[in-house]
Amino acid sequence: MDKTPFNGYDFFAYLSSGAILLATADYVMGFGLLTKEKIGWIFAVFLVIIAYVCGHIVAHFSSLFLEHLAVGRVLKRPNELLLGAAPRRGLKWIFPNYYLALPQTTIHRVNKQLESRGITKATATGEGKFLHAYALVTAEKERQKRLDAFRNQYGFARNMCLAFGVAAIAIVTAHFVGCQPVRIRWALIAAGISLTLFYRYLKFFRQYSYELFLRYAELPPG
Repeated sequence: MDKTPFNGYDFFAYLSSGAILLATADYVMGFGLLTKEKIGWIFAVFLVIIAYVCGHIVAHFSSLFLEHLAVGRVLKRPNELLLGAAPRRGLKWIFPNYYLALPQTTIHRVNKQLESRGITKATATGEGKFLHAYALVTAEKERQKRLDAFRNQYGFARNMCLAFGVAAIAIVTAHFVGCQPVRIRWALIAAGISLTLFYRYLKFFRQYSYELFLRYAELPPG
């Protein structure tokens, strides 16, 4: 076989986030795997498989909690904000870059493109406009690759954000009720990394839609 079943996204978005959960479980439960000098190759393969499975679980819940709830229902999606939707009150100063809209000239060009293809504010939501633009823009492979790069980056940041958040909660819980001694400073470090990765997730999630609408605005009129 000249192709493996794994790609770069599998490693960075799934295996890495799953590995964080395994390392956290090892630390709070005192298994001692992290301190072993050698482990058998069969057990090593088993750990990789478990990490990969855990990574998929993390991806599922990070999509639910961060993308659909935190972004979709609280912050608003980039495909709405970039086209001029009003930001949530009280949140713009916390996420100033996330709430930046496209330049008015670009918004005008996007709307003209939409109108030329029979799509108006009354007939499509922000998500509907995004999906329409996506189908046209990704007809060219180079544009598809560029969008995929942003998707992989925001997927990685989203998954790792949740993984480190879970790690912080697990360490705090183990500190107060666990049977193994753990240091609370690791929970603080994990929480800080999780918060930083949440901002990175928002950056690349916004950039994904930003790049799409930018390319869509410059397509030949329909």
